[in-house]
Amino acid sequence: MKTYELMLIITPDHEENEAEALIENVKGIIENGGNIIHTDVWGKRRLAYPIRKRSEGYYVVYVFECEPNFVAELNQSLRVIEAILRHMIVLYEDDIEKLKAAQTEAAAPEASDIETPEDTDEVVEDSAESHVDTEEPAEDSEESE
Repeated sequence: MKTYELMLIITPDHEENEAEALIENVKGIIENGGNIIHTDVWGKRRLAYPIRKRSEGYYVVYVFECEPNFVAELNQSLRVIEAILRHMIVLYEDDIEKLKAAQTEAAAPEASDIETPEDTDEVVEDSAESHVDTEEPAEDSEESE
């Protein structure tokens, strides 16, 4: 199995729930012949040049593993869907283990990332002290006049 990356540009004419349904539909097509590792929805972006008289598109990136012969089938399936303005499938060249590790970290946030009330109190105290320091020189200059 090899790892591939698929980028889709969907027409922006659809409602958000219709776009989500299309994203899930493509996800299902990929899962018929491979395993999805990561899905990244970029949202609505401006296109570099007009495609089918449209200047914006809804971008979605999938990273998945499959057999090389499935790529041709996926390509054919995506050509049939009219709501897809463009699509491109390339070999994924980044470290796949990094992507899987990042996805695991995102799913389970570490306890050290969560602020405790003590941490927030310290930050408030520090900012109050720095605020007082900035006011003192202004008072001194008024007294010297």
